[in-house]
Amino acid sequence: MNRRRLLATGARLAAASGVAALAGCTAAGDPSGPLTPPRSPEATAGPGEGLVITDFTDVEGDDGDLLVRVTVENRGGEERTGTIVATVTATVDGEEREETVSRDVTLAPGERTEATLETSLSFESFSGSGSMRVEIV
Repeated sequence: MNRRRLLATGARLAAASGVAALAGCTAAGDPSGPLTPPRSPEATAGPGEGLVITDFTDVEGDDGDLLVRVTVENRGGEERTGTIVATVTATVDGEEREETVSRDVTLAPGERTEATLETSLSFESFSGSGSMRVEIV
């Protein structure tokens, strides 16, 4: 008799602990992931395969606007000119806004420079849910 009670109690405990373990799996949690968009793992080639974007990042300007800081390198054997184009998306007042900004650069062979592109979007709205794409054309 005790054996039956022990088995029944064990089965109920196993069922209850299984339900309790699964309860955490169904609850909605806070969003996870980076606040800033992931970077491209490869350098982006530009005109004539000479100009390359080696790095970019989002920065807050003095007035709270979003700035895009881009590092460009000329890996070619002659002077190259290209246009850095940044397309930025952010949620402003519950509405998604997209803005494209650009800047021309001219680099001698082997030269590297850092360019800053200014947007009219606030850094705060971008850092919460924004995305960014940077390329050189």
